[in-house]
Amino acid sequence: MKKRFINSTRRALRLGWKNFYRESGLSFVAVFVLMITISIDVLLFLLSGVVEIIISDIEQKADITIDFQTTIPEERILELKEDLEDNFEVNNIEYISRDEAMTIFIQRFGDRRSLMESLEEVDNPFPASLNISADDSFVYREIADYLERDHGGMIYSIDFANREEIIAGIFTATENIRRGGLIVAIILSIVAISLVYNTIKLAIYGLREEIKVMRLVGSSNLFIRSSFIVQGALVGCFAAFTSLVALSLLGFLIPQTYNITLEVNLYEYFLEMLPIVVALQFAIGFLMGVGSSLVVVGRYLK
Repeated sequence: MKKRFINSTRRALRLGWKNFYRESGLSFVAVFVLMITISIDVLLFLLSGVVEIIISDIEQKADITIDFQTTIPEERILELKEDLEDNFEVNNIEYISRDEAMTIFIQRFGDRRSLMESLEEVDNPFPASLNISADDSFVYREIADYLERDHGGMIYSIDFANREEIIAGIFTATENIRRGGLIVAIILSIVAISLVYNTIKLAIYGLREEIKVMRLVGSSNLFIRSSFIVQGALVGCFAAFTSLVALSLLGFLIPQTYNITLEVNLYEYFLEMLPIVVALQFAIGFLMGVGSSLVVVGRYLK
């Protein structure tokens, strides 16, 4: 029984390869379109991961600074600091006094004589400030709204608006890319499935006499069906392999870093995700190839 099963499997694989090779023109087109479909699906998957890294990194680095009026006493600012720590989910709030702000300015611009001379002619012009960092950009918005609503008289400025625009712009751009890529992926998937479907259909039509003979000599429907399913699987696997080669070559062309107010090492990210990418490519190719084969075999093999 086991030997018979092994022999039947070998014959099915051989016949499936024969069908794939015989319809080489259609098989090539099906492989090519399916390869593009798989590549786009995988790129969308990778893009979503990169977007999450970028947004997470921006949210972590996009701290906000609250500058206070120079007339506000330090005690009130420290009380507000404690209030923010108790009522909002923040990672850290750093208080920078007026004297510390002046020291930082001198350390940064001390070599510019004109600035230093101007600074000597006035009292300390720098405001005290709170530097707030959190994991979620929405916390910044809540803090900014709270301060403007309940403590507006203390505040000189809140530098959140520019960072909010950057994050919102990234969300909008990436969402448009996702939608456009998804539409393209769906269209190409329909085309690829249609091509695999027609390739198997033509193979069944071209082998109709051989199928009759196989049935006359006692070949089971399972054996006959399996050969065409193997053909669909071959189309999917070849498409997945060519997609893997194309994306691997593309991976070597990726620059080490790409700056978007931060650094994301795309090359390392690609290498880290490579095992998942390989599995995803072959899973998509195999499922689309075999799925198309099952549909056409069930419909036309009778």
